Amino acid sequence: MCCLEKDLRTVGEVEKLTGIPRRRVKYFIERGILRPSGRSEGGCWLYSEADVERLRLVWLCKELETPDEVLKAMLSDPEYPWLAELDRRIAALGERRTQCENKLLAALFLKDRASRGDIPTLEELCRQVQAILTGPDPVSQNKKSLEVVP
Repeated sequence: MCCLEKDLRTVGEVEKLTGIPRRRVKYFIERGILRPSGRSEGGCWLYSEADVERLRLVWLCKELETPDEVLKAMLSDPEYPWLAELDRRIAALGERRTQCENKLLAALFLKDRASRGDIPTLEELCRQVQAILTGPDPVSQNKKSLEVVP
């Protein structure tokens, strides 16, 4: 069912069009990140094509873990240094990737030791895992020594 207002879409139509769940759209509205163009006679928010494009941009920025306050500033100021913000997002995501890789190495280490029956004391195991997770460059330093042969 299409809305009656010319060139405006309901949240259900926007959800179908973009794949973005309506509860996330509501979150963006509640946080002041997104402001739909109109309302129906029944009080439902209505979205223009520009709103839908802005929603897609907001969704992408949130997928890149952009904080709400930064996102609001980016969207409200045409002169916002968004390339610098993108560099910050890249750095933060790179750090998260490293943390995830280190956790994966720790899990593989634990599984490898357990599957070989080579389980040291709990204290020693915790010390070894902690070294993997907190070393100066855990991924590159520990990758070779922790490679698990399937």
